[in-house]
Amino acid sequence: MPRSYWDTIDAWQEVEFVEGFVLTEVEDPEQLFRFYAEVNVNNSRLWELFTDLAAMLPSVCACIFCPYEDEVTHGEYQDKALVLGKLASLQKELVQDCFLEFGLIYEDEKTLMEAYVAESKFVKVWGVDRQHFEQIMQQHRIPAFEEMRFVDEFPKVVVPLTKLDAEARPTEEVIALLDKAFAPNQC
Repeated sequence: MPRSYWDTIDAWQEVEFVEGFVLTEVEDPEQLFRFYAEVNVNNSRLWELFTDLAAMLPSVCACIFCPYEDEVTHGEYQDKALVLGKLASLQKELVQDCFLEFGLIYEDEKTLMEAYVAESKFVKVWGVDRQHFEQIMQQHRIPAFEEMRFVDEFPKVVVPLTKLDAEARPTEEVIALLDKAFAPNQC
């Protein structure tokens, strides 16, 4: 391992990852969202949190997804319940495969709302109703912090989920299923 990573690894060993969120208010009227938050939650609770955060979006939204470090595919706007139903069939892979990122988005000329699960399996939220977001965090007993460390700040090794779970679908298969379900002109 290169010597330049030693300090980072030492810092990683001293960090205790906890459930929590950090919220930044956005007061710039040019922005289409009023806050941005990053949420760390135990993986066993990630899907439930994600579906509850989906309640912040309108009844019609789009699925966004991509393989890690690739270009995001923005699906067609569809009924949110249908989108969540399709995603639910891939729940295990979506919340456990660190080669996959996914989320829901709604954007118009005045508003941007998004709940996005990064490859490191923490949630990024862009929203307009801070009170609703904080109610969801309170419901899940996820505390607010001024600062938090997230796993993507440290060196990591990612292995295919199929190496850890023989019953999991390969990343490429999940992406193909997401493309079929959500990609423009594929629905």
